[in-house]
Amino acid sequence: MLSTVDTTRARVALSLSQSPVIGVVRTDDRSLARAQAQAFIAAGLELVEITFTVPGAADLVRELLARRGGDGPPWIGMGTVTTTSRARDAVEAGAEFLVTPNVSAEVGAAARAADLFWVCGALTPTEVVAAHELGADLVKVYPLPPVGGAAYLATIRQPLGDIPMLAAGGFGIEEIPNYAAAGASAFGIGGPLVGADEADTRHRVARALKLARASRNPRAET
Repeated sequence: MLSTVDTTRARVALSLSQSPVIGVVRTDDRSLARAQAQAFIAAGLELVEITFTVPGAADLVRELLARRGGDGPPWIGMGTVTTTSRARDAVEAGAEFLVTPNVSAEVGAAARAADLFWVCGALTPTEVVAAHELGADLVKVYPLPPVGGAAYLATIRQPLGDIPMLAAGGFGIEEIPNYAAAGASAFGIGGPLVGADEADTRHRVARALKLARASRNPRAET
């Protein structure tokens, strides 16, 4: 039985430590978004992020939570939470974690008020530190590939290695070890996890999770 200190925020953090991949659903097709989210869940992802770029994103979150029933995992969160209005809509929809591409004190305050796990987007050292000081549980360094990828992450972690960081921005599954070696403790991945069919998606998710978990245990087989 869970104790009163085992909040959703704490349980999301635990899931992320054990399965450090957030499956990102970002598409302008609501039916496709639903199918991707369900495929990610069926494949074993413990955190699935529905971005506000999906039409009717909040309603899709409600639908997925109703379909799940009970408590997670899987945990269903919302991404591209760029405004207070979106944060409010996400909380009302029952989102269990919030992800932003930017540093927003207002969104951070909404996440804290609802006691939700908050992944705050940042790119520069100044932004990374600001996100951390605002109380982000994890700082999403984004977008990494256009600014140097793993090499950029490794550089900014030299002075900021005490801040937990998630790598994001459009890299492939096989690049996970490079970002892990650079200091990422978690990984946000979308399109590369989507296969030609459900079996392919399961294979891709399994591979991503294996590589991500190996980053926490360097002796694990990759």
